[in-house]
Amino acid sequence: MPKKTFKPLDFSKVKTYPLKKRLSKVETALFGKKVQKGARVRALIEGLPDILAAQNLKAIARKILGRGVAIRGALVQIGPHPIDRSAWDWRAIEDNPFWCPDAAMALRWADYLDTVRKAGSSAGAVIEIVASGVPAGLGEPIYDKLDGDLARALMTINAVKGVEIGSGFAAATLKGEDNADEMRIDDGRVVFLSNNAGGILGGISTGQDIVARFAVKPTSSILNPLRTVDVEGNEVEISTHGRHDPCVGIRAVPVGEAMVASVLADHLLRHRALTGDI
Repeated sequence: MPKKTFKPLDFSKVKTYPLKKRLSKVETALFGKKVQKGARVRALIEGLPDILAAQNLKAIARKILGRGVAIRGALVQIGPHPIDRSAWDWRAIEDNPFWCPDAAMALRWADYLDTVRKAGSSAGAVIEIVASGVPAGLGEPIYDKLDGDLARALMTINAVKGVEIGSGFAAATLKGEDNADEMRIDDGRVVFLSNNAGGILGGISTGQDIVARFAVKPTSSILNPLRTVDVEGNEVEISTHGRHDPCVGIRAVPVGEAMVASVLADHLLRHRALTGDI
């Protein structure tokens, strides 16, 4: 990556201001000192392998999983504005810069993020990954659960603060009979009548769509001043200048797809090694 991409002067104050809720604060506690490279440099250095690997991982996983498996991602919420799920259209994702399946909401997000940027702030986001055509039987019931490995992989993406599978946290508001994915026979096959489990039961894939969502926090590198403490123990304020995305969650969509693809491919290879099936 060209060195001219970085502007260290934009982060000169970060050298002495371990901003609260930034990695610099905890890495100072862990290593005893902070390496001054700039938050933008850190984000690129740590995020670049994920971004570059996304295409390679998806290509490799596609060969392992076969053409019958499709893994697609979409941005389903920015800030307090979720999409209208009744308007979901995968084709719309190609027509806007937000990976948004709701064309009307994409226009609203554009105005919202412009307002957030001009206000010197940032916004969080929620990304949803859907894997279709995944065979039943991938995963393990205890230590290497499929949903556990998916959650771990998605949590390794920079700025991710939460992961849910299927109905996720919303399942806590449901009754048992509402959350249960009931089954019936259709043309000699067992079919589920819902997919609150997100395609995974007991750590093992059911053959339904695997649905995972992850939340990306609003970046703390913003123009608005934030209270912090410098390395000498003085209470100060910091305002981060330079080039910063008002919503870093947008760029996480292809990375999330790649993470899910790699986990599924890994579990399929394990399944083949153990059983010889698939």
